[in-house]
Amino acid sequence: MQAYTRWLFGAAATVNFVVGLVFLFARSWFLGTFGLDAVAGSNIVLGNLVGMFIVLFGYSYLLVAMDAARYRVFIPLGAIGKLCAVACGVVPWVLHEVSATLPALLGIDLVFAVLFFDYLRRTRAS
Repeated sequence: MQAYTRWLFGAAATVNFVVGLVFLFARSWFLGTFGLDAVAGSNIVLGNLVGMFIVLFGYSYLLVAMDAARYRVFIPLGAIGKLCAVACGVVPWVLHEVSATLPALLGIDLVFAVLFFDYLRRTRAS
């Protein structure tokens, strides 16, 4: 079973990494290759996906709130996720692709990231 588990989750991780990197660095090629519409249909699906992932992270925070020792592993993941969200808003703003509104709203994620890391520092796992 251990070999199957490694294969299954290793394959899933590889697929996720490849797809994520393609979306980050070769989006135009990907959208063109698969005939996806970056303006309408695809944006709806991607927006839904982002919303679902935000809810999923929220669920992990709820689990931590209910039992921090058991779900401690979610805390650094959540903090890193918060920093990634901030970067996703700040980078396009720095490149003058979006207004400052979105990065300003994502400031709360920066605050939470700092608080999560501080919590980890103050409550070292035994």
